[in-house]
Amino acid sequence: METALYFILIAFISYFIGTINFSKILAWYFRHKDITKVGSGNPGTMNMLRSFGFGLALATFLGEVVKSGLTCLVFQLIFPQFDIAYFLAGFFVIIGYMFPVWSKFKGGKGVACFAGVFLFSELWYVALGWFVICFILFMFVNYGSVISFTYIGGLCIGYTIYIWLADLQILWLSQTTYAIIITVTLWFLYALMLFMHRGNIVRLINHTENKIDFKAKVKSVFCHKKGEEIIEEELVEHAPEIEIVIEEKENEDKNSTKQ
Repeated sequence: METALYFILIAFISYFIGTINFSKILAWYFRHKDITKVGSGNPGTMNMLRSFGFGLALATFLGEVVKSGLTCLVFQLIFPQFDIAYFLAGFFVIIGYMFPVWSKFKGGKGVACFAGVFLFSELWYVALGWFVICFILFMFVNYGSVISFTYIGGLCIGYTIYIWLADLQILWLSQTTYAIIITVTLWFLYALMLFMHRGNIVRLINHTENKIDFKAKVKSVFCHKKGEEIIEEELVEHAPEIEIVIEEKENEDKNSTKQ
């Protein structure tokens, strides 16, 4: 009974931490806009990248990574007697992010939160190295959804292999039981993430998925001239057109004077 109460506590707190959405906070604070009414309407890193550029997208991603990873790590430290405390917290942080009660259960797609769970785990170095590889790959593959599937999918494969082959010191569960629970949890979350990307998958199949010129967005941040103002794409698209007025009357007056 006491164990069940601990698990409920971890799940409850983790879920509500997960409902904190950094894309909404940063979009409103820095652009005074509701991210759910801009671009694709999805409150996540990719929509921040398309709508507001690389800087705010990176801040969003890092915020979600730290939020998710630290939540898992803290609960692991508080409840060291429970081997699954880390991934139990991670599971409910992601669920809270995807289905926040404050937003009628309509949230983000969970990629950054998922990444945070891996980046703070014992395989953080693998997650970090794979992130660098996928970051470079994003320069050439201009589909954010494909990079998301690749990054999280690769980490799920890597951690599954690790959890079954490593000689872990498990306190509360047998190693086989622990491996089964973690494997099922990881791949269930990955399947759920794919479900949240179902619209992207359909567009990829139909060759209508929107591209992101990631290289240009990164270049606009790191390669602009000193003192040059960076204008976001959204602002350019909605900028008023400059009318070119031909002063015909003035030309006619000049012609009449010559005559």
